[in-house]
Amino acid sequence: MPSQVKPTDAVHVRGSALAGLQTVAAASARSFPRHTHDVFGIGVIDRGGQRSASGRGAVEAVRGDVITVNPGEVHDGVAMHGEVRAWRMLHLAPALFGDAAPGCELTRPVLNDPALRSRVDRLFAAVAQGDLRAGLGLDVAGRVAANGQVAA
Repeated sequence: MPSQVKPTDAVHVRGSALAGLQTVAAASARSFPRHTHDVFGIGVIDRGGQRSASGRGAVEAVRGDVITVNPGEVHDGVAMHGEVRAWRMLHLAPALFGDAAPGCELTRPVLNDPALRSRVDRLFAAVAQGDLRAGLGLDVAGRVAANGQVAA
């Protein structure tokens, strides 16, 4: 039986001028069953928190944390304390990583990294405002890689 959308549920998906890059902004108290995406996801928790399964086991993410997911990685999401949590994600198609995409894996599903969060915030804002400069999306991916969070 499909779950019912509650009045507190909001999901906004926006494409960008760079093919393969989109933003998702969501707020919800609902639980999401296990699922996958065919893109890399890098985002932030803006409010509340959630518990989720990941390719690395069970994790918790709270306000301020950077969250990641790999293409094909099974994950879910349950709001902590049943309260609304809000998050923003950048979805990046593997093609954006070029020849580095095969075998590339984001190895930490939750990071407490203020500098990375700031970069994700700036990129999200640029994409949302349609002000995307060439290569900016890959700069965030490069920062994740430089931070030792990507295994190839």
